[in-house]
Amino acid sequence: MDKEQQKIRIDALLQSGKLGIEPGKLTGNVSVPQSKSVAHRALIMAFLAGDVSLAKVDLEHASDDILATRAALLKLQEYMNSGARSEEPIVIDCKESGSTLRFLIPLVATLGVPTRFEGHGRLPNRPIKEYEGVFENSGAQMIYRDPTGLSLPLEIKGKMMAGEYTLPGNVSSQYISGLLMALSYEKDPSRVRLSTKLESEPYVNMTLDVMEAFGCDVIREKDGYYLNGAPARKRTSAFDVEADYSQAAFWLVANYLGSALLLTNLPAKTAQGDKAIETLLAGLRKADLPDSGEKVFEMDASDVPDLVPVFAVAAAATDCETHIVHAERLALKESDRLASTAGLLRVLGADVEVFPDGMTIRGKHVKPGEKIFSGGTIDTHKDHRLVMAAAVAATVAKDTIWIKDPVAVEKSYPTFFEEYLDLGGTIHGINVG
Repeated sequence: MDKEQQKIRIDALLQSGKLGIEPGKLTGNVSVPQSKSVAHRALIMAFLAGDVSLAKVDLEHASDDILATRAALLKLQEYMNSGARSEEPIVIDCKESGSTLRFLIPLVATLGVPTRFEGHGRLPNRPIKEYEGVFENSGAQMIYRDPTGLSLPLEIKGKMMAGEYTLPGNVSSQYISGLLMALSYEKDPSRVRLSTKLESEPYVNMTLDVMEAFGCDVIREKDGYYLNGAPARKRTSAFDVEADYSQAAFWLVANYLGSALLLTNLPAKTAQGDKAIETLLAGLRKADLPDSGEKVFEMDASDVPDLVPVFAVAAAATDCETHIVHAERLALKESDRLASTAGLLRVLGADVEVFPDGMTIRGKHVKPGEKIFSGGTIDTHKDHRLVMAAAVAATVAKDTIWIKDPVAVEKSYPTFFEEYLDLGGTIHGINVG
């Protein structure tokens, strides 16, 4: 089967609604896709620099979320270049991308572009309320157009001015990053103050790194950030988007479970918080040692919530008790990831207890080479990270793992199952290893 035939076959399986993976470990080299988090930010800063194409995004393999952000920015760019000044809003479809929505709300407000935001899946239910306080006395308005009280459709009117804005630090960092990038367009100084301790700080640091690469100097203060007014945009060369540790985590956990994969393009130095997967897996290995004492390991998910589904699979395969804490915000992701991850683990035969802010996983003692997980059907709740976590678990399962709604991977990693096959995986009877 050649690559094109393989892709067609995989696409058909993804669209079928259910995909089966046979047990078997993976071997080979993996080139990890570009960081989705960095790409969102690079596209926005490239747009503010006058040319979206300054962000060097691999469009052939780009996820649905990145394509949603890029399409929105191109529509904004067309509007700005046309000189149009109409009260009729342009329509931006964020698809299912929370990053697109939260980053672009303050951006269109700062630009003064009347905009109607729409979305699909769980996106209309995901919170954006924290922007309401920001918009008070800003010069811009948020107007909800859905009679049921959901967040979308949402219209933005007016123009947000430079000034001082306050946000809690313990909500999604996307609010803070979105506001910082938007205010960098203003000619006058602005401040973004945090009323509580900052969580997910690595994501804000990533934003600052990308902003700096495009000539924006943001000064960190004790309780927030200061922007001294928009500088002349210095970047004229393309910005390369680095490989993604969030996606690498799935292959690294596969290695932890016994596969033999070489990840060829990960950056050694990065602001990506999900690089923590390497430290977390090392901690699990230590806890699994016979002389490790209490055999208890704790994962603080406050800075790395996206790692929880696949890290939980690793924890379930480790002879220790793992406590995942500070994970309450997972309830507001593409699925309620505390509940959906626990559901995945239970199908696999794992012992898991869920709490409002985390979970406890009591891992198994397994002999070298022994199959770890039960086969079964995983309800992924259309969550891309649950799909990939289930596929990783299948490498050491006793029987076929069936994955519902596998097409969800297109949100962040469209080529995941093509690569899974290339690495020797067997999907619904296909094996090219």
